[in-house]
Amino acid sequence: MCKVFIREFYPYPTGDAVPPTGIRLVGSAEKWFKFETLLKCCLLGLGHQCIGQMDHPSIADRTRDASIRIYAHKTKRDVAGDFFYKQMHMPDLFTLDHLGWGADHSELQADPLLSDIDTSKAEQFVESLKHRLLETGCSKLAQPARGSPDSLPDDYIFVPTQTPRDYVQIHHSPISVVSFVDLVSNWASEAGQNVVFKLHPGLYHTSEVDRRIIEAVARHCAESCRVFCVNANVHDLISNATGVFTINSGVGFESLIHGKPVVTFGNCDYKWVTFAAGANRMDEARQYVQKYTEEQRQRANRFVYHYFFRHAYSIENGESESSRERLTAFLRRRLGACGGVN
Repeated sequence: MCKVFIREFYPYPTGDAVPPTGIRLVGSAEKWFKFETLLKCCLLGLGHQCIGQMDHPSIADRTRDASIRIYAHKTKRDVAGDFFYKQMHMPDLFTLDHLGWGADHSELQADPLLSDIDTSKAEQFVESLKHRLLETGCSKLAQPARGSPDSLPDDYIFVPTQTPRDYVQIHHSPISVVSFVDLVSNWASEAGQNVVFKLHPGLYHTSEVDRRIIEAVARHCAESCRVFCVNANVHDLISNATGVFTINSGVGFESLIHGKPVVTFGNCDYKWVTFAAGANRMDEARQYVQKYTEEQRQRANRFVYHYFFRHAYSIENGESESSRERLTAFLRRRLGACGGVN
């Protein structure tokens, strides 16, 4: 039996850059609790002892001599733990890995094998996901109600912004958010291409770095007839777009579910089915969007299927039992007889 320490997700807003909000749970707290319950059930089912700690990040670990340490929302670069779990691009989707999550996850450092996934099965699954997204209008972050925005231009590329505090922006992006806004906007004006920005709901006017992003988008909208900013439901903005440009936002993953061509400017775990762009590849990126093939779309479907059923663990009611079996098998393989992590 192993004694397993779990540094659980702290479910209250933290950080000096975010204005005071009082003691309230973050919107995704319930999902984190649900995955942590699943993780503990799997560990207990294998005969291990779980020691949980949910405290403010400023409070030190109380591991009580645990031989295995698991951390929420961390990677190996943050803390010397054994495993790390994180809510991923959709509210019900989590990963667990010995290196970290997203672009740090050990199993997406290379292009995954997708050829053995049945194309029709993957398409059927992704279509059902798309239907769910369009029906509910739900995303990882709170969204306005769905509707058909009147202010959308024709033939536009959707560009979701990110926050400068985003972990993937800090560690996996060669370009700042402001520079990204400037790059896309200037190119759009020169190339005659409509682009629609949506400001990240986590941007705050009380933060100077956030204001620079907000002001950059507003300035380009005022100066160019090709640049727009619309605060609409993200699924309306994706579904009406020709394609999506993003640094490495989770919206890019949702866009793959919508069947859209996705262009990425930073490192991310779904990069294997996107076009990797930069300042010198903007026109190529537009060509990728315009010439996106059925074969590319089908490969993206297989990647999404792989992500749900081989890579991550879904706590969605219809998929939770499968996740329990796979997570238990993973922990059995990795913990073994608890002589150390395998």
